[in-house]
Amino acid sequence: MSYTPPPSGYLVPAAPGSVPRPGAVTVSALLLYVVSVALVLSAAISVYAFSSLPEGLVEDIYREAGMAADLASTTASIVVITTYVVAGVYVLLAAFFVVLGMFVGRGKQWARITTWVFAGIGLCCVGFGLLSQSAGGSFGTSGSGAGIDQERAAERLTEAMPSWSTPVGLLLSVVMLLSMLAAIILLALPASNAFFRKPAPEWTPPAYPTV
Repeated sequence: MSYTPPPSGYLVPAAPGSVPRPGAVTVSALLLYVVSVALVLSAAISVYAFSSLPEGLVEDIYREAGMAADLASTTASIVVITTYVVAGVYVLLAAFFVVLGMFVGRGKQWARITTWVFAGIGLCCVGFGLLSQSAGGSFGTSGSGAGIDQERAAERLTEAMPSWSTPVGLLLSVVMLLSMLAAIILLALPASNAFFRKPAPEWTPPAYPTV
């Protein structure tokens, strides 16, 4: 198909991709893929850790912590269901970060802004989780009342998990934290600004009749 040049004296949009993609943007896209992989692995570890527990163990742990039998059963069900729901959310977020990485690499400004928003939220969530773990925070149990030792129940749950699950989960959290932080910084660099900036239209000078 032949190309017909535009009339002279008109503003012509610049050709897409006229600004080469800087390395900072390429690395940012790759880091978003790293976050996606870490999310999927975290979800898989959580599901595997809970599915490997003997049947009824979670309920027994809460009963030993001082809960009534019916409350211990309800709490154990909530903990297990919450684990699977969170794992599902992690998988959805992983797919979302893959999409962001694809469009960030293509220079889409909306993907850049969305990355800043979601990576910023992710930094707060993962950072709070790491601080909670380092401070000896609870495992995320539910239900409270007089005579119920929540801390002991959390310790028993952690001990029942595979020994490698906690350090591997911690490592994945650190990888996600550093990857999101680096992606935010790289997308804010001047070289990235020039790549995501909409190209200015080019002016075609008018053609004057030749004598």
